[in-house]
Amino acid sequence: MGKKSEKSNKLSAVSTRQRLLTGLSAQLVRWIAIGMSLFHLYTGYFQFTAMNQRVPHVVLGFILIFLTYPMRKGSRKDRLSLDSIIAAAIIFVSGIYVLFSWFKKMGAMGLEPPLHELIIGGVFIILLIEGTRRALGWAFPMVAVLVLIYARFGEIMPGLLAHKNYGTERIIDTMFMTADGVFGMLAGISATFIFLFILFGALLREAGGGEFFINFAYGICGKFRGGPAKVAIVASSLFGMLSGSGTANVAGTGQITIPLMKRTGYPPYFAGSVEAVSSAGGLLMPPIMGSAVFVMMEILGVNYLVIIKASILMAILYYVGIFLMVDIEAQKIGLVGLKQEEIPPLKKTLKEGWHFFIPLLVLIYFLGIERSSVTRAALWANVSIPLIALIRKNSRMSFSKILSGLEKGALTAAPVVAILSLGGIVVGMITLTGLGLMMSSILIELSHGSLFLLLFMTMIASIILGMGVPPVAAYIILAILVVPALVKVGVYPLAAHLFVFYFGTIAGITPPMAPDAFVAAGIADSPMMKTAFSACRLVLVIFILPYIFVYNNALLMVGSFWEIIWVSFTALLGVFALSCALQNFMGRKLPLLLRLILFGASISLIVPEYRTDLAGILVLFLIMLYQIPQFGRLKGYVLRR
Repeated sequence: MGKKSEKSNKLSAVSTRQRLLTGLSAQLVRWIAIGMSLFHLYTGYFQFTAMNQRVPHVVLGFILIFLTYPMRKGSRKDRLSLDSIIAAAIIFVSGIYVLFSWFKKMGAMGLEPPLHELIIGGVFIILLIEGTRRALGWAFPMVAVLVLIYARFGEIMPGLLAHKNYGTERIIDTMFMTADGVFGMLAGISATFIFLFILFGALLREAGGGEFFINFAYGICGKFRGGPAKVAIVASSLFGMLSGSGTANVAGTGQITIPLMKRTGYPPYFAGSVEAVSSAGGLLMPPIMGSAVFVMMEILGVNYLVIIKASILMAILYYVGIFLMVDIEAQKIGLVGLKQEEIPPLKKTLKEGWHFFIPLLVLIYFLGIERSSVTRAALWANVSIPLIALIRKNSRMSFSKILSGLEKGALTAAPVVAILSLGGIVVGMITLTGLGLMMSSILIELSHGSLFLLLFMTMIASIILGMGVPPVAAYIILAILVVPALVKVGVYPLAAHLFVFYFGTIAGITPPMAPDAFVAAGIADSPMMKTAFSACRLVLVIFILPYIFVYNNALLMVGSFWEIIWVSFTALLGVFALSCALQNFMGRKLPLLLRLILFGASISLIVPEYRTDLAGILVLFLIMLYQIPQFGRLKGYVLRR
């Protein structure tokens, strides 16, 4: 397992176009990355003022990007290029300038900025766009460029989209030297919460936690029918939760799980689709949700636990649905579990790695019981990893291993720094121009007062945007542009935010682009579109649930204890019925009419309303009585009576 994991990590690194440096270049990058991680651990305890924390965070992140990502795909990856060194140096000098000038700037508000400052700021913004392009491709940088053009030339736009013209000086000054642009709220979230959670994942993997969680998944699910697919679900959900990238997760864990599923007997397209949906779903899984929970918490101004409570049932339903679809597929094609010798013994795995659960418990303890700030909780969770690793000899972290974890944490975080820093430009310009309010008015007008139509348009916008940019970036844009329209027509704010977040996330498996599914198809050697459509079928429930929780917040765990228990029970029954209907199998193949009736019953069970729940339960019971051979004796007894 260790060799496979190492191989998958290398493949994942190559897939992101990172350089594989050697010699002095590698040492330079290594120590910058380690320094960045140590800086964030220090500021996790000794809180800095906003700009003093955000500026080094952004500057170090982009220095790492320019040193580790080449300008072109075909560039040499074993050494630094002159353009990268020059760009990193300019970023460093610009950061020094901001640190020594921003406080003086506060006393000169309203004055025209000096020419040299505008030049530095303009070059800095251009380099941020270029750095993000290197790390993430063109999609998100193009959004930022279009927003900047809109801010400069908005007066020529038609109708509601027109706004007062903002000069180049105003735009650069706002974006570069204030806390409303590059160094704004999103950079603050990245510098305080998100970096520490990415570092948490890197340190945990370096201690051996990654291999433990995969072996743990094998021990739990490997012996059951279709075991490898269920292993993929558990392992990928855990990794996706920490990584925040479904695509990177597919590239990593998929190297192990997809060939194993194929060898067991699953068709290649199905193996790829299982890995894709499992990896994408990791971003929906509390307690970390791929770091999006912290952005949402800041934007909404609500407690961390409020979002976790609202998300937990949705995550359970998502993964229960995948488990059922996989299990039914295994029944249909007659698969069995893995051989005993292929499964790491669960008892031995837990004995050797139970302590890897402790950092997660430390995190939950400080957040839920001590009510510490998220930053402080993340700090202690990070600190706990080298300490708990001492419990077992095979997991003890040497000084070099700790340094390696610090290095990998910063390198993993650098693209996220790019997303949120450039996102600050997008948010700043949207706020400056009033585009968010205008977009809300346009959407409400187009929907003609119909909430369903407004939700449908929001879903399409979320999926289209999510296909081109990372989920966290998509959520940020949607939260500013689209969510206000939903809130304005009376949608519960948290439901509105989760609605766009879920659809922005599953865009990774939604045709025609479906990056997560396409990466999985490449590993599985299966048709790309067939894999993507199969992935959508596996998680059809997540295309339905957001609509339902907007109309009825009970699915977000809002209500009394018994209401929540009842809603959870009937929703689980609904997911079971939906899985059987989609797979056309319940003990045996379903007749077409029963399949359609079962699909209707599944929707009535998922909708949180007592009359529809009771009707759905009755229909489901009668279909099971008729359909499942094991119920034959019960059916005969009922008929005789």
